[in-house]
Amino acid sequence: MPTYSIASALYMTDETGEFVGDPVEALRSVAASGYSEVELIAEGPGWEDGPPDSKPFREALESTGLYPHTIHAPFKSINLASFDEDERKESVAKVAAAMRFHAEVWGRTIIVHPSGSPTSPDVPLYTKENVGTATEQAHRSISELVRVGEETGVRMALENLVGKMGFPARPLETMQELRSFMADLPAEYVGICHDIGHTRLRKLDVADETRIASERLYALHIQDGSTDNDDHLPPGHGVIDFDSFGQALDDIGFDGAWTIEVLATNHPGTVEDVAIELTAIRDKWVAEGMGNV
Repeated sequence: MPTYSIASALYMTDETGEFVGDPVEALRSVAASGYSEVELIAEGPGWEDGPPDSKPFREALESTGLYPHTIHAPFKSINLASFDEDERKESVAKVAAAMRFHAEVWGRTIIVHPSGSPTSPDVPLYTKENVGTATEQAHRSISELVRVGEETGVRMALENLVGKMGFPARPLETMQELRSFMADLPAEYVGICHDIGHTRLRKLDVADETRIASERLYALHIQDGSTDNDDHLPPGHGVIDFDSFGQALDDIGFDGAWTIEVLATNHPGTVEDVAIELTAIRDKWVAEGMGNV
């Protein structure tokens, strides 16, 4: 039976999506919602100058009984596919620091964006002419981070990403691309995080992508939506077919992190309303299996 996790970002973001909440208090909120696992986030308060002291996190995890199966690596200030070597190396160092922090709080998997987002919506960071080079840069970065995985025991789950509207290209948007990318990287340290909202934006079939990821699938980001934005809404608020998604997960025998990555930013209710709704969905899925709601 799957163990459901929830992204602590739900309790840490304001109505604009900015990280403002206390990450340790967010753990207590997750536990109060009835979850036994949580996804930490290496962004926002406490992470401005690198990883915070891990002791308060360990204490909160022990007192609540939560297991931090996953942590989301920094993503706003890094680009592992950067053409600038200094930026690339600095990005590798930031992800490595988050991996070491995760090991200190007994975590197993870090969610990694293998390429960065453009800082301006008007500047096409990736083009058809340079996306191949960007992919090679990302491969160098992940290869270097494998050594940190060997040192810490923390494995990487590379998240499928999506280019912003109107952009011609971005590295590693599909499961087929990710599988090819990691073919020569050790399976015990490099796998996939399937963000099904990103798959929706890419107009690909969620179940088909799940089957392609197959045994390299380490983690999930479960969300829903219907617009051209990354909506991060609870299941049932969008167009994703959870019947077929759940069947695909059964077919491949997925046993990784079932993380619900939902925010209140695009939801009509409060954070508390979203948490109550997600708990009801989780309980229904535990009892009946994943399906449409």
